[in-house]
Formats: sequence, structure tokens, C-alpha cells
Amino acid sequence: MEPQRTTAPSSRMVREASARLVLHHMWQSPPVTGSDLMAATGLSRATVHDVCEELIARGWVREIANQREHGGYRKGRPARRYAFDPLAGVVVGIDADQHRVDALVTDLRGVELGRHSGRPRSGRGDPAERIAAVAGAITAALGAAGVPSERVLAVTVGVPAPVDAGGRTAFRGNPYWESMNPDLAVRLRARHGWQAIVDNDANLAALAEGWRGHGRDVRHFVALLAGERLGAGIVEDGRLVRGARGGAGEMRFLDLVDGVGSPDGIERIAREWARDALASPGARSTLATGAGAADVFAAATAGDALAADVVDRIAERMARVIATLASLVDTERVIIAGRVAASCGPLLATLEERLAAHGDPPPHVLASTLGGDAVALGAVRRSLDHVREHALEPVLTA
Repeated sequence: MEPQRTTAPSSRMVREASARLVLHHMWQSPPVTGSDLMAATGLSRATVHDVCEELIARGWVREIANQREHGGYRKGRPARRYAFDPLAGVVVGIDADQHRVDALVTDLRGVELGRHSGRPRSGRGDPAERIAAVAGAITAALGAAGVPSERVLAVTVGVPAPVDAGGRTAFRGNPYWESMNPDLAVRLRARHGWQAIVDNDANLAALAEGWRGHGRDVRHFVALLAGERLGAGIVEDGRLVRGARGGAGEMRFLDLVDGVGSPDGIERIAREWARDALASPGARSTLATGAGAADVFAAATAGDALAADVVDRIAERMARVIATLASLVDTERVIIAGRVAASCGPLLATLEERLAAHGDPPPHVLASTLGGDAVALGAVRRSLDHVREHALEPVLTA
């Protein structure tokens, strides 16, 4: 029997692996010397400097001047110092809701360079209008950043619909979902040449919370977008749960939950319940017709009895939502995310009291600190992850 043969890795593969190791270390580090990189990666000095030269040629890294310490003198050649160039390109994150499209442009370390917020001409128009609204927001944000479109390395669009691994909404028979994602990734690539990614908005909010919010260093949490509709981005053991067709976290099951009855979000029910209460005979309140969630919470805090009753009803409903969700995914933390998070502080204490009656132990509930940027920031993070993963494609030259 012939001995089993093993194939040694080619020099090209070794070179590419070394370059990836160096680049990933430098991506978030301050300027480094060759010795720093040797210690961090275990590579030889010759390999480190050869790889850095290659990364400089590709535009990812730059060599910076080595300044002597003031007042001193040391013999010998100064150590070469390298730095990752965060302006080697830019990424874009978009929150493409039905009634609003926000775009955020950042460098390759997530530092904001420009943004734009606008309202589409039609909330649920034809695919051409949807594409135009998203592309227009991207172009305007790039203009605000002073960056030409040729420098865009990745674009991620968050939509209020389930999205599969290919960027498409595979669930059919839901006109709203289909209008929110009319194959945006394919159309944006075809029209503008951008590397385009589409993802569910709640999933992107979860990425943002894990990156810059209350999900940092938490292995099990749910980001609950709670504006006009409820949607959950579920993180289980540090990984985002998506489902076979991207439908994990969709809240259609709430139609069947007693005391809930729909996936309507806090903003919507606060507005509608306040309107109904104000229309009741003899209603007295400081609230005006058309008051939103922020108005209701502020009035309740100021002692308005009608608003306080609405908040109490919202707390009971959301307690049932969160208790049901927690029973399904056994999470330790629920983060109320989206624009409504900034005003829902008065809801939290009552909500946690109600939760204690619905589950043991109840998850800890927090209001996101990311506000209306949660989805766009998550989209930026998704774009950054994509760029880092594919930074060295095509492979380095030999």
C-alpha cells in the first residue's frame, strides 16, 4: 500500500496567508515596526518587510517617517514604521426604511466621514423608485464626505424584510417585503458597480449593538427594533442567527400571542393608542392629536394620567412580547433599538416589573444608546467585515 501523500502549501499560499495575518493585525493597531509585527505574528523579519512592501504597493499600508526622540541621538538605521491606511477606501451603510433612507459613509475603521437622510417620494413605489431612493442617498452621503464613488469598497443596505444569504427576499406573497427589497443588491451592482450587500435591518441593529452598543462582550442578546414594527436581531453564543431563508427574528408569530396580536412596534401603538384615548368623551391630557411615542413618554413622566395609562398598556404588551421571545431563544439581554429607544426610558422600569411576572429569570432590558443610527452603523460594520475578508483578492503576486 502506497503511503499517503501530502501536498505542501505553495509559496503563493504561504505569502497570501502571511499578508492576511499582517494586514489584519495592522487594521486596528497604531503604527508598528517590523519587530512589533514579528512579535505579533510570529513571522520572520524578511517576510514581514516583504509583505509590508506588497501591502504598500496595493494601497492598504503606508510607511511613515521615523522621528528620533527629541534631545537624544542613537546610532544605526532607524526602524521602519508602518501604518494601516484607513482612507484606502470607504464603506457605506444604509438604513432603507419605508419612509426614510439614511446613508452613512465611513473610513475603513468606521470613522464617520459624511451622512445623508432623506425621504423617498413614495413609501412603496415601483422598484425603480426604490433603487433611486437608495442610490440617491448614497450619492448624497458621498458628496457630504467629499469622496468620489470610485473609492467605495462596499455598500450594505438594511431593509425591513427577511433577506437570505444571496441578498434576496425569498418569502413570496408579502407585497410589503417584496417592495422593500426588489433585488437591491443585484440592481445596485448593475447600475453603479458597487459591491452591494443587503441584509435585514434588525440583524444589522444587532451587529451594531455588538460592535458599539449594549451587546459588546455579551454572548446572548436580542436587538429589538421597535419603531413602526417589531423585528429581532438574535445573537446566540456570539453569532447572529439568520435561519434558512433569513427569516429568523421576524415577528409574525405575535399575531398568535394573547394580549399582543400583531408585530406593531412601540412608535405605532403609542401613536394609535394616544389618539384613541384623546378621542374618548371627556378625555383630558396635555397631549396633542398626532402625538408620538416620545411625546407620550414625556407627558407620562410629567404626570399626565392619560399618557401614563398608555405607557402602562404598552409595558404590559411589550412584556408579553419579550417574555415570548425570551422563551424561544433563552436570551440574557434584550436591547430596545431604533429611534424610539432614545425616549423609552420611562417604559423600562414598568416593563421589567411586568416581565418578572411572565418569566423566570426575565432577560435584562435596556434602551439602545445608538438611537436612529443603529441600522446604518450595523450596515457599516457588515461592509467593513466584507472588505476585511476580501481585502487580498485577487491573490498577491508572487
